[in-house]
Amino acid sequence: MIATTAEAVIGELRRRGLFELLVSVCYQRGVLLEELCGPGRARSVALARHELWWRIRALPDRHYSYPEIARMFGRDSTTVLHGVAAHQRFLARERA
Repeated sequence: MIATTAEAVIGELRRRGLFELLVSVCYQRGVLLEELCGPGRARSVALARHELWWRIRALPDRHYSYPEIARMFGRDSTTVLHGVAAHQRFLARERA
């Protein structure tokens, strides 16, 4: 499924058992579900989205590819790849 609206993204994440992860990131980052799952590009929303994509990729019991995550969010796989890489750089700076 290729999600195109925030509601579709939320539904897809719920269907895949990732809704609690979504809620957790939204709560920790102070963004709304609809913002994170929508097309918005505000810095706070983009950073939260990058973290969510990184967490989805890092799930120990499931493996989601970049194209699969991209389809969930109605994005291009390279966008997800760059978002995950950006979050990894953020984590590296935090640890330094």
